[in-house]
Amino acid sequence: MTVHKVSANASVNEAERTANFWVFGGIFRPVFLEAYPAEHLARLALDAKADGSLRIDAYLAGIQNATTVQAQVKTRAGQPVGPPFTAPVAPGSAQVQLRGQFASPALWSPEFPNLYRVEVTLKNGATALHSATETFGFRTVELRRRDGFYVNGQKIMFKGVNRGGFWPTSGRTTSRRISELDVNLIKDMNMNMNAVRMSHHPPDALFLQVCDSLRLFVIDELNMSNGTVPCIILALARARTVAGAGSPALLSEAW
Repeated sequence: MTVHKVSANASVNEAERTANFWVFGGIFRPVFLEAYPAEHLARLALDAKADGSLRIDAYLAGIQNATTVQAQVKTRAGQPVGPPFTAPVAPGSAQVQLRGQFASPALWSPEFPNLYRVEVTLKNGATALHSATETFGFRTVELRRRDGFYVNGQKIMFKGVNRGGFWPTSGRTTSRRISELDVNLIKDMNMNMNAVRMSHHPPDALFLQVCDSLRLFVIDELNMSNGTVPCIILALARARTVAGAGSPALLSEAW
């Protein structure tokens, strides 16, 4: 693996290297390879609403013999919630959509961060080929014109701070413990805030998980603060949308 200290793209250097924050080279977040079976779930995108509806877009790869995709919602303790629901799969399919409906689910909100898990399994008949699990919360977000943001029908007034994702002794390499310290500081240590803006870098997966469980709204961000548009901005924006799919704490994205 080769890691470049400075990008060969001049626009990236303009956006990243002359900004008013410290920039580091090297690898500062987890990098790993994953091995999948030939037929597998490439990724999942979840949309869970306050009315109990759950839509899952399952993106597939290498499909030849698979016949169905099945989803089972569970509590965080592992107890099944409702029956499993399925969608048929045809050879060569790249995407299927599953829909489930749940009566009176416990909603995710800033006061009560209720979370569930869904286990999605790609199957050939009764044989499981590949499974993936995602954590999510039921909640509905609305942006009402000339009014504001509503979550589950309740108007939300954001009171928040910026977070650069930096730690004095480890730079931009953080951990779950550091994320918990930051979120608790923002929420409870006399700041009494309910939101955080990721200025000017997207959060790592652990920080999003902590915000989901400790009920802190997240405004995601890519670095576009100086007006320079890197040629890869669309790819980066798409990657951020994919990475945040299913997080109930993530409300919007800024560029």
